[in-house]
Amino acid sequence: MRRTRVGAVALAGAVLIGGCGGPPSASSRDGDGSGEAGGRPEIGREQVVEALARGRFPGRVGDIAVIPDSRAIITYPSESNRYMHGGPWPFDSDVPLLLHGPGTFRPGVYDAPASHQDIGATVTELLGLPPWGGATGRPLREAFANGEEAGQPGLIAVLVLDAMRSDYLERKADLLPNLSRLAGESARFANTRVDYLPTNTSTAHSTIATATDPAIHGIVGNGLYDRRTGESKLAYEGAAPYNLMALTFADRWSVATGGRAEIVAQAGTDYPAVALAGHGACILGGHPPWMAYYDSGSGAWRTNEDCYRLPAAIAALHFGPRLDAVDRTWMGHELDSYGEARRSSLFSAFEGEAAVALIEGSAFGEDDIADLFLANLKSPDYVSHKYGPFSPEMDATLAELDGWLGRIVAALEAKAGAGGLALIVTADHGMPDTPASDDLWVTYGDVTAWLNERVDPGGPGVVAYFEGSENQMFLDHARLEALGLAPDDIARTLEESPAVGFAITADEVRQALPARR
Repeated sequence: MRRTRVGAVALAGAVLIGGCGGPPSASSRDGDGSGEAGGRPEIGREQVVEALARGRFPGRVGDIAVIPDSRAIITYPSESNRYMHGGPWPFDSDVPLLLHGPGTFRPGVYDAPASHQDIGATVTELLGLPPWGGATGRPLREAFANGEEAGQPGLIAVLVLDAMRSDYLERKADLLPNLSRLAGESARFANTRVDYLPTNTSTAHSTIATATDPAIHGIVGNGLYDRRTGESKLAYEGAAPYNLMALTFADRWSVATGGRAEIVAQAGTDYPAVALAGHGACILGGHPPWMAYYDSGSGAWRTNEDCYRLPAAIAALHFGPRLDAVDRTWMGHELDSYGEARRSSLFSAFEGEAAVALIEGSAFGEDDIADLFLANLKSPDYVSHKYGPFSPEMDATLAELDGWLGRIVAALEAKAGAGGLALIVTADHGMPDTPASDDLWVTYGDVTAWLNERVDPGGPGVVAYFEGSENQMFLDHARLEALGLAPDDIARTLEESPAVGFAITADEVRQALPARR
């Protein structure tokens, strides 16, 4: 049964307060986070502040970072986004990382900590590019087949399986034979964790591509709020890279090869595609790589022609025929738009078909310059946002995704050329468990209304902006001053809610920066 939005008035007495007289203790929030409606992970305030510090870019973060409790979901008032990631808990931040390639990587399980930043640093090393001063990742040299010296492969592929929880490798192994085979043949970094906040798609792909923290590359969320204008826009608004403040390894390799390297980026929506493709021709001296993203308005593949080129191999592919073949229904659900149709295993097949077409239609392996294939496979994210990570719908989607993963890897191996294929498989983030109670399933608007009822009853409210999975709440400073309140007062009030795990002020994060350095 689907839950409707809980009214703000009801929240004041029940949903957010839940009879508590103060914030839960750290121990009351903890557990292992390993199961559906499972335990609560051991994440302390210091870890959260450290993760927020890695994501603090001046002018792009708010006054308070609101982190949902591990047992709660704070999300949009939408049936399509009932589940929302973004926090530091293992189901959000533990991600798989597999490095696969005979002659390039040495198979085995590696216990050393790894992060998204390390992926970009490892690709940079494989390309033979020098590290740059802003990088915070490290090359994962311990997995190199020839000791710490890496040979340059003919083709490097990075596949980001969107919202692929790390524990799926064990819990869903029967649905994932191809991914399981890859894991057994790969260097598997079992302690890979997203070490910044928020855990979302734009931030993750930007971090992977630049080998550095959001505090440096500037993509601190899927959306960015402009306090001057009072407007929020997507970080990659218009499929454009202008808000990305650091070069990606694709940018650097394109420049280093004079645009001769074949660089292809694909994603199920525009923002991961842009992050992976880099700035392309939209920086001085840049060259346009191939880039394609799925346009949910038209059901076709698109690009931003100012910066990139649309590959001819998929220019004519359209989602419509796949939907028409099943009368636009799937597992009893009506797929009444090209956007809603993404929330199905049919979209896994459409993404996979496009990826294989891109690979087979590319110029990979046709010279001695290493090429790049960079892809986000988005369907697990869309499906689990609506139906949850352990739903029958998600099982069907994972099985379809895995079948296409096998085809994609086979296509890559066939095109890799003499240097062979170096394949990196990871995820951008996970997805939360189902809360034990609907009382811990609330919306961003619910939180704002409850807070205003507590600190400004009958008034205009103290929140200027709070929405999305960015964790960031922007306050109305003039209203705070009129009420004689400070951001710290608002944070402490928020932490009275069982739905809120931590409320961290910008001052608290700033104070942690010297220690972090």
